[in-house]
Amino acid sequence: MLKVKNLHIQFEGPNPFHALQGISFKIAKGKTLALIGTSGSGKSLTSLAIMGLLPENARQTGYIILEEPTGELILNTLSQKEWGKVRGKKVSMVFQEPMSALNPIMSIGEQLTESILSHQSINRTSAKKQAIEWLNKVKLPEPAAIYSRYPHQLSGGQKQRVVIAMAMCNHPAVLIADEPTTALDVTVQAEVIQLMKQLQEEFGTALLFITHDLALARMIADDFIVLEKGKVVANLITPEFQAPKAEPVDNPCLLKVEGLKVHYTERSNWLGKQEKVFKAVDGVSFEIEQGDRMGLVGESGCGKSTLSKCILGLQKATAGHIWFKEKELTGLGDKQWFDLRKSIQIIFQDPYASLNPRLNVRQLLAEPLQVHKVVDKAGMEQRLKQLLDQVQLPITALQKYPHEFSGGQRQRICIARALSVAPEFIICDESVSALDVKIQAQVLELLYELQAELGLTYLFITHDLQVVKSFCNKVMVMEKGLIVEEGYADSVLSHPQQAYTKKLLSAAPHTI
Repeated sequence: MLKVKNLHIQFEGPNPFHALQGISFKIAKGKTLALIGTSGSGKSLTSLAIMGLLPENARQTGYIILEEPTGELILNTLSQKEWGKVRGKKVSMVFQEPMSALNPIMSIGEQLTESILSHQSINRTSAKKQAIEWLNKVKLPEPAAIYSRYPHQLSGGQKQRVVIAMAMCNHPAVLIADEPTTALDVTVQAEVIQLMKQLQEEFGTALLFITHDLALARMIADDFIVLEKGKVVANLITPEFQAPKAEPVDNPCLLKVEGLKVHYTERSNWLGKQEKVFKAVDGVSFEIEQGDRMGLVGESGCGKSTLSKCILGLQKATAGHIWFKEKELTGLGDKQWFDLRKSIQIIFQDPYASLNPRLNVRQLLAEPLQVHKVVDKAGMEQRLKQLLDQVQLPITALQKYPHEFSGGQRQRICIARALSVAPEFIICDESVSALDVKIQAQVLELLYELQAELGLTYLFITHDLQVVKSFCNKVMVMEKGLIVEEGYADSVLSHPQQAYTKKLLSAAPHTI
């Protein structure tokens, strides 16, 4: 059992801050407690305290106790040397961002094997066998092949499953899962949650599940507490954005994709023998009309991101055609793409990873304006102020750096940067999945208002069907490189025709 008693955390310095204010909870063996709250509520800080990973300027009082058969272990009194025997073995954690938890220059198998060897008295051959078994347990395809790959060769969802395997492989008494399914599509999310439950049943693991998703918390947890501004509160209001759905209108076609294919040739060894063709996108055709908010949904690895890279000219197509306003995109040279880049922009999933931490907001927003010669030096200040006004950030934000903003504010900066060159078409690649539902609703409302103001068209890539339902007017469902169903969002989500679409809908957590 894990017990947290009257935990306070304060940050010292010029601007002292009382981040956690006397929170208490306990998790019994084999049970799950969901810790729910908006950004900045103290959820992740609580997990870092339990793991002994607080920053140096943090001061804590209270107790974090792990009850063992041999007695109580007070975690917040351990030395760094003592933590080496506890962290990863008795208490383990799944972080939200998998890339930060994986070493980019080590293969997946090496990292998982090292994690096993560090806490188990077995040889490397046995550890490798166990590592492959864990890759299979977390539903990764061809575990033996995944073992030899590197993090950059896996999709976001696949990387997250590797991190979950690393956290689970030593059978910890306590597992902390900090937004572990944020990057996963709904079917894989359901599989991972089921896997966690199986682990609890097998090893009696106590699970602290940190999330901003109330429906997901209800699905997995035996009990839950809500944090707000560092305190435990009785309830949480989570506004949900619902975009007005306009009547069908025949608008001109903005983007047309016809017979698009992206095939990769994989070789089993350095001699190039035993070639295998992987069909990431396999004959996709669709149209997006001006003013659409087109949703694109599907499981990890179905081809969503590859498709978006083709549209952006970042991935070469094997076959097929893409037209933007009747201009053929496939085969364009660098100079032609540079001229077109102003019209097609993208907002990425992780706002922190897509912003240069060494540049302040003024530099981040001014750079594309200067590169594309959108405004002259005299008009720069007015354009920067206009962009901040559009995304509802104060003018004082110009002097600050990315780390000084919340997740929702950073995403607003990314939106402002995308808007800076006055695009007509924006691809939103999981651009609200890392945000809590309150901030998510605000960002979706902002995107909707900007569409009305600027005449934008969106391709909204997501695994969250609730976001599609509330924001998109149309939707496409992608499976194994193919569009298997498409139409108006209300119709597809209410009356799905394909078995795969029904599977996605049935796996999605129900809203509370």
